[in-house]
Amino acid sequence: MAPRTEIVKTKLLVVEGVDALHFCISALDAYGVDDVQVMDFGGVRDLTAYLKSLSLFPGYDNVKTIVIARDAESDPVAAINSVRSSFKQTSLPVPQNPFEFTGATLKTAFMIFPGYEVQALTPGTLEDLCLDVVKDCSTFDCVNAYIQCLQSNGHEIKRPHKAKLHTYLSGKSDFVGLKIGEAAKAGAWDWDHLKLKPYRDIITAM
Repeated sequence: MAPRTEIVKTKLLVVEGVDALHFCISALDAYGVDDVQVMDFGGVRDLTAYLKSLSLFPGYDNVKTIVIARDAESDPVAAINSVRSSFKQTSLPVPQNPFEFTGATLKTAFMIFPGYEVQALTPGTLEDLCLDVVKDCSTFDCVNAYIQCLQSNGHEIKRPHKAKLHTYLSGKSDFVGLKIGEAAKAGAWDWDHLKLKPYRDIITAM
């Protein structure tokens, strides 16, 4: 369980992992939002316990909005149901779908990486979202060619999304060797990209 950090703002963005933490902090900065506090709840299995413990954090009584962000992983439906179950178990307002607010006195929502469309639920992670942001870059054909070369020479790529993303970053002198959150801070992602609009809309409406 993460230490009980003091809550100093009335709006909380509770995210899965350190990469998401720094990614979202950079997003807040890019969107000019300064009244939201980002907190790392750990892994997906820790979310319910973390939400239950929030009421014990100094400053919780002033909280007006809680938004959760986590990966869809291989099963978006299971991820959505898991988040909704965590809300329910902690007696917080339960949003019906991702990227929708619910509640009055205390407002809640949740966001799923890499995105959400009712007719086409998308598995994946924050890395996949970042890939969507950069895959139309003029150099991305080089990334695909490199991965294909490795595979054709017998190298198994167990996590293609991670391999592609870090190959892309390694080709940029300002971003080589950086993790997603570090790359976000360094300006790797286009915060005005269409794929990021649902996240921007929730963040700015908190």
